[in-house]
Amino acid sequence: MRKQFIINLISVIVLMFIVLIPESCSVSSGQHFLGSNQLGGVLQDIQQRGKLVALTDNNPINYFVYKGEPRGYQYEMLKHFADDLNVKLEMIVEPDYHKAIQYLQQRKVDIIAMDMPPLTDRRFAVEQTQPLYMSKQVLVQHLPANWRKLRNSSSVDALMVRDLSALSGQTVNISDLSRKQYYLSELQHATAQQVLIETTPGVNAPDLIRKVENGEIAYTIAFESTARALSLVYHDIDASTPVSPEMGVSWTLRKGSVNLMNAINTWIDEHHGKHEFESVYARYYLNPRYIHLALGKPQHQGSISDYDEIIRQLSRETGYDWRFIAALIYKESKFDINARSHRGAFGLMQLMPNTAQRFGANESSTPREQIAAGIRLIKYLDNVFKARVPDTRERQKFILAAYNIGLAHVLDAIKLAEKHDRNPAVWNDNVEYCLLSKSNPEFYNDPVVKYGRVSGKETQRFVTDVLERYDHYKMIVRD
Repeated sequence: MRKQFIINLISVIVLMFIVLIPESCSVSSGQHFLGSNQLGGVLQDIQQRGKLVALTDNNPINYFVYKGEPRGYQYEMLKHFADDLNVKLEMIVEPDYHKAIQYLQQRKVDIIAMDMPPLTDRRFAVEQTQPLYMSKQVLVQHLPANWRKLRNSSSVDALMVRDLSALSGQTVNISDLSRKQYYLSELQHATAQQVLIETTPGVNAPDLIRKVENGEIAYTIAFESTARALSLVYHDIDASTPVSPEMGVSWTLRKGSVNLMNAINTWIDEHHGKHEFESVYARYYLNPRYIHLALGKPQHQGSISDYDEIIRQLSRETGYDWRFIAALIYKESKFDINARSHRGAFGLMQLMPNTAQRFGANESSTPREQIAAGIRLIKYLDNVFKARVPDTRERQKFILAAYNIGLAHVLDAIKLAEKHDRNPAVWNDNVEYCLLSKSNPEFYNDPVVKYGRVSGKETQRFVTDVLERYDHYKMIVRD
C-alpha cells in the first residue's frame, strides 16, 4: 500500500512538472524545441546567438528608413535594449497582428514591438512587459470645414462627435490587419450595435488617418499617441474623443520567457522617466520634423536615398538586388557624393582613383558614372568568386570583403582555408577566420600567402554591417 502511494505521488509530481514547466527552462510549444545549449531560456538563447530578433508592424512611426538609416520609436527603443544586452538587433516587419502572434509562438521572433492593447485571451499564450508608455484609443474624425473661423474650441466641439452614441448609423473604418487590437465593445454598446465597423484591407493606422484628413473616410480609431503625433502634420483631424480607457503600450513575449521578461522589466524600471526614454518618445510623437520624415518619401515611395532610381536601373542590368548596392553605398559614403577617405577613396562608392579609372570613373564623374563603376567592380568580383563560391548569399560576403580590403587578400585567405581544412566556400569562421589570421606571422609567412600581412578586423565588420543593413532595407523598402 505504501509502495503504491509513493508511485502515485511520483506520477503526480512528474505530471505537474510537465504541465507547469515554463518555456524558459527547456521546451517550447508546437514542434520547435530549444537546443541543449539553450537551457537558460530565451534570454540565454539571444545572448548566445548575439542577436535579438524583434517584430514590428508597418506603422512608420515605429520603423522607417531615412537616408539609408533605420529610425522609428520602436526601432530605437529595441536598439537601446539590444545594446544593453550587448547583442545586435534584427528587425522583421509584419503588419498583420495575427501573423505577428504566430511568428512569436513559432519562435521566429523573440519579441513583438507594436501598439497593442493588453492581451487577455489565454489561447495566445503570450505575456506583456511593463508599459513603455501609456495611451488610450481615440476616435479620429475630420474637423469642420470652417473650424479655423469658429470663435472658440467650444464652437468646434459642438460640431464634433464627443458622445459615442452619435455614431449610431455611421461607419468607422479600421484596418483588417489589426481589428482585434481595438476596443470596439464600448463603441458598439454606446450605439446599440448600430455603428458599422468596416475593415479596410492592407492599410495601417497612419494610412487611415490620412484618409480621414483627405475626406475619403469619416472616422477611424487609433492609439492617441499616434493620432496626436499625426495631428502635427495633418492639421484638419481631431483625436479628442476616447474610445477606450488608458492602457499601457508594452512589448509582447511568449508565455514562460521568464528571464527575458525580467531583463526587459528591469531595464524599463531603470530608464523609465529618464532622458533616454523621454527623448525617444518626444522625437517620434511630439516633434513634427520626425513625423514628416516618418510619413515622407522613405516610407511611402520605398526610397532609401536620392540615387535610388539610378541604383535600380544599373542594378537591373546586372541582376543584383538594388538594395544590396544601396546598403554598400551607405556603408561607404552615407550617400555623400563629396565623401573622401584619408587614403584617397572618393565619392559615393569610395573607389580608389586607379580602381575607379579601371572601371570607368574619376573624381569628376557624375553620380550615375560613379555608381556604374562601382557596380562594374562588384560584377567583376562576382565573376571571380562564382566558381569558388556557388551560394549567392555566401558569395555576397566574399564580394564585400574583396571590395573593402582588396581581392588579393581574400584570395590569400581562401588558400589558407584550403590548407587548414576550413571550407573555402564559406565566409563565417572559415575564410573570414583565415583573413583575420593574416595578422599572425604563422599565417602571413605561409608559402601560400602571396600578399603579406593585413588586419582583417575592419573587413569583418564591413561585411556584417552591409549585410545587416541590406536585410533592413529588404524588410521595409520595396524591391
